[in-house]
Amino acid sequence: MTKILSPKNDYVFKKLFTQDHEILADLINSVLELPENEKICSVTVRNPVILAEDISKKFIILDIHAADESGREYDIEMQVRKFETYPERALYYLCRIYAAQLKSGKDYSGLNPVIGIHFLDYELFPDNDDFYFNFMLRDIRYPDLKLTDDFNLHIFELPGVEAALKKKTHPGLEWLYFFNHVHEEEEDVMQKQYNNPMITKAYDILKTLSTDEEIRHRAKVREESMINEAIFMAGERKKGKEEGIKVGRKEQAENTARKMLARNMNIEDIAEFTGLDIEKIQKLNQDYGGKA
Repeated sequence: MTKILSPKNDYVFKKLFTQDHEILADLINSVLELPENEKICSVTVRNPVILAEDISKKFIILDIHAADESGREYDIEMQVRKFETYPERALYYLCRIYAAQLKSGKDYSGLNPVIGIHFLDYELFPDNDDFYFNFMLRDIRYPDLKLTDDFNLHIFELPGVEAALKKKTHPGLEWLYFFNHVHEEEEDVMQKQYNNPMITKAYDILKTLSTDEEIRHRAKVREESMINEAIFMAGERKKGKEEGIKVGRKEQAENTARKMLARNMNIEDIAEFTGLDIEKIQKLNQDYGGKA
């Protein structure tokens, strides 16, 4: 049997949920805990195309931009790589979708809510004992007072799902468990594991996608590109840290040299003690007033 691709690969995730809008609608209904009278019946994906050349690019976000029949817009993402500016990027994407609705000559009353649904395969808030967070525009002193319902970001930390499963605290847990485990499970186990028929449908679609050699190849390329991106970013952080250490050491040496110059110590002795070259110490001496 062909190994099932992981839906936590963002390429596979987008391929799966743009393949069938019925399962995408169910995912949104489930994780947002929408009541029966507010559940969405259908969604339209605004950006279904995945360009082959984008798969291997660094920093490409393979999100799903969708809208429901009432006009609400959604930014749905699977995020497996942790990076420091994620909160800023998440906010930027929501703002961009919101602003794009305002066409020339239209007023603000025509703007529809924008909802972010982001699945993270890491802990963004490791000190908080939860897996689900909902951010809105609220007053800091009066949390029940909302400025508007038009901005909403839902974050689901997939590593925290396992503990939450025992408590059954969220109706979207079956989908989150699916993301974590479907690529590891045997088919008969999978069929017994879920009550939601839409997840069974998603599994069947994922199984079909997994037999497509071109899709498997692109999923592999995408995974490798993300690994290379992570290595690149780690290297940049290390390089920046090393540069910071060098700058810090240089500043410390220069401060020491200034103190030694203040005591009228010999420039050659200062150079030997601090490691600075004589020309640099002479320059510091001139700046200090040429007392040494």
